Amino acid sequence: MKNLINLASALLIVAGSAGAALAAGSSSTTETNTYSSDATTQAFRDGEAAVEAQNWQQAIIHFQQAVDLDPGDADAFNILAYSQRKNGDLDSAFTNYNKALAIDPDHEQALEYLGEAYLQAGDLDGAMKQLETLDSICWMGCQSYDELESAIAEFKTDNG
Repeated sequence: MKNLINLASALLIVAGSAGAALAAGSSSTTETNTYSSDATTQAFRDGEAAVEAQNWQQAIIHFQQAVDLDPGDADAFNILAYSQRKNGDLDSAFTNYNKALAIDPDHEQALEYLGEAYLQAGDLDGAMKQLETLDSICWMGCQSYDELESAIAEFKTDNG
């Protein structure tokens, strides 16, 4: 019995340490960005301001600069693609969503936005595949799943 108590205590200590380490060192690509330089940080911030102003051409310039400076930043590729899609350049958007997903295959927002790009292109099957992928990684539910599901429902209503 004493060995069982010691084992249980050890497991609790290890679990607590692992949880603290994970919490301290984890990041979600949809919430936290790491930048390779101050220039990348500034380009990303300028891009975010342009998105907020819905100035898609300026956003594209800034996010292109961000991905040139840090080609491993899935968030920058995602928002670059989003800006391209909003500016009507679906081909470039598809390319850059796929780059974001090559860096981070579980990037929820990139999956959602890629699904929305498929809908914009009239490809319901492509959007459904992104929803299925989100369903497999968001097993507790997530905003990206809900938003893409809503966009798909609206697409079906509008397109019969």
